Parts: sequence; C-alpha cells; structure tokens
Amino acid sequence: MTVDYVRKQFTLPLLVHILASERLRQDTKCFIERGPYKQQGIVTQFAISIHHHLEILLKPTLTRFLEELQGYRSVRASEYYLDGEIPTIGDLLDQADNSLSGLEGSWERVEDMLDHDFPISPGSLVPTASPRELLTHLLVNHPTILHRIATGGDTVLGDIGKHLNLPSTLQIENNVRKVTPKKRVADGSPKMFFVCYHNTGGNRELFVGASQANWTGLPEIGRIRREDRDFRLSSYIPLATRALSALRQAEENVVLPMSMTNLPKKAKGYQVRIRAIAAMRNPPHPDFLGRTREIGQPFDREMQAQQSCYACKGMMGYRIPAEIPQDSVEGNLRDFSWENRGNYPHSCAEVEASLQCSNHWMKNGKDVKY
Repeated sequence: MTVDYVRKQFTLPLLVHILASERLRQDTKCFIERGPYKQQGIVTQFAISIHHHLEILLKPTLTRFLEELQGYRSVRASEYYLDGEIPTIGDLLDQADNSLSGLEGSWERVEDMLDHDFPISPGSLVPTASPRELLTHLLVNHPTILHRIATGGDTVLGDIGKHLNLPSTLQIENNVRKVTPKKRVADGSPKMFFVCYHNTGGNRELFVGASQANWTGLPEIGRIRREDRDFRLSSYIPLATRALSALRQAEENVVLPMSMTNLPKKAKGYQVRIRAIAAMRNPPHPDFLGRTREIGQPFDREMQAQQSCYACKGMMGYRIPAEIPQDSVEGNLRDFSWENRGNYPHSCAEVEASLQCSNHWMKNGKDVKY
C-alpha cells in the first residue's frame, strides 16, 4: 500500500471506530446512571447488544487494522476529516484502542450490575435493534416520563427530547491523541428515531423505531447491521413496499385543477403531493399501513423534533404533535426524491414503529391497521 492510499482509505474508518466506541461508552454510562428500569427484557437486549458490538464487531475490526497498518504508523492522517494538529495513523490506532478499552470498562460495570452471563459467539442470537434505540426505548418508558405524558399530553411527546436528557454531543474521553473530527462522522448510531404513544386499558407504553444505524466508513459492519435490521422487519417489508408503490402511483394519478395551471413548478409539486397523501388516507388505500388513530413524533439523533418525510406521510397516518412551520412542511414534500429513496421502502424509523404498533394491536384484538 502507498502512503497516500493509507491516508485516504484508513482515516475515516479509524475515526468511525473511535466514535462508535465512544458513543457506546456514553450510552452505557447513561444506561447505568438512569436505571432501574421496568422492562427487563429490553434491559437484557441492551446489554447483549453492547457486548455484541464490543466483542464481535469492533474488537476484530481493530485487530485487523493493527495488523494491516503496523508499518504505516508514522503516516499523517487525512486533513479532510480532522481539525487542529493532524494526528498520525498510529495516533488514530492508539486512540481507537484507548476508546475501545473505555467501552470495555463500561461494559464490565453493566455485567456486574446485571449479574448475568452474556455468552456471545458466532451464531449466537443477538438483538437486531441498535443499542441507542434500545436505550431510548428504556428511557421513554421510564415511570417519570410516562407520568409526564399522562399529565401533559401530546405536548410532552412532541418535545420529549428535553425530558430525556439523552447524551447527544459526542466527546472522546481520555483523548490523549487530541483527535478532533471537523466533520460529522458516523458513530454507529441511527440518524432518526420515531416515538409512538399507546394507552391501552390504562397501560401506557411508548414504542421506539429507528432508521438504519450509520456505519459509513466501516461498510463491513454496516452490511451486518443492515441485514440485522432487515431481518427484524422481514415480515413488514412486503407491506411497506406495497404502500410505497401505492403512494407513487397515487402521485402519478393526481390531476390538478385548471386553476393551478400557472402555479410555479415547486408549488405544483406541493399540491400534487398533498393530494397523493389524501388519496392514500381518505378513504384508506388497501395498501395504506394505517396508524391514523395514533400519535407519534420523529426525532433526529439529538432528539430534536422533526417532521415525517413525504413517504411516511403517505404510507402511514400518525398524528405528529410538534408544530412545524408551513414553509418547512411544503419544502419537506417538494424536496423528497424518489431516486434518492431507491429500493429501500423500510428505511425510515416510522416503519419500525409501525410494525411494533401493528403487533401491539394484534395482541389486543384489533386489526393491524387500527
């Protein structure tokens, strides 16, 4: 390998490895500090997922990097991703090892706290949800949060991020190599979340869905985690595929009134798409996924309230409590790109949440599209 190749090809993967370890360490620390939790099944899933990421995904990856890059430790890393004094590849390797050790220390605290055996080996069953998704599920279902929603209603759900105080700004602990990313680098956590509230017979519960965890820079891990998520959604993917196709057909079938002939192109695009959404919802299209009786809120990775994308608005009928400015609503619909969506009908966090809602209603004797 040439020096230039090493600089270009390994700076980002090493940064992602460092930040993923730090994100998991932060989430593990939050998990320890904010317990105890009512949902012991999710507690166990979170712990197993952390252990799986540590032992099966991150450790072998770092071992491979250490072997491949041993002769290139003095090479300066790429300035494209870094600020300040640019570290060497060796500095990044050392920081990756240090960050992974920090995660391992946090994991050992979880293991001691739960007093549970966590055997992880190739072929073991592991949670398909990301650790941050599982942690968010535990936090939103904490009794204090459920009480706030019960007394504060939709407003609390729309602004639940400020009540969770979930770590969002990522800090590299023990940053002995002064690694300072200047761009937003993937950290192995999802970009979007969706929280839906249910109150069935006085039993309050919130469901959490998430988009695909972002592993850009470590594609091998990204593929594994994409397959895990697809496995979890396998029964729902055909339904989501049909719903998305139906929305696209509904959009193609829209004929605007003559009075809108002279509207600007963007304004026409907005009018077409609000009509396509209406065609899916009222009356419900056979492939519409339902959710019209449910309240849910999308959030970004900082747990700031967002709006659902055009596809989700057309596939599902969740009522969103957060107030979104009208110009943002219009831009959201206009700017949606079918090409960018590609062959991934289940990419959004709402689809994950919708599957959980369907299962919930089936257990309570209702139709899956209730």
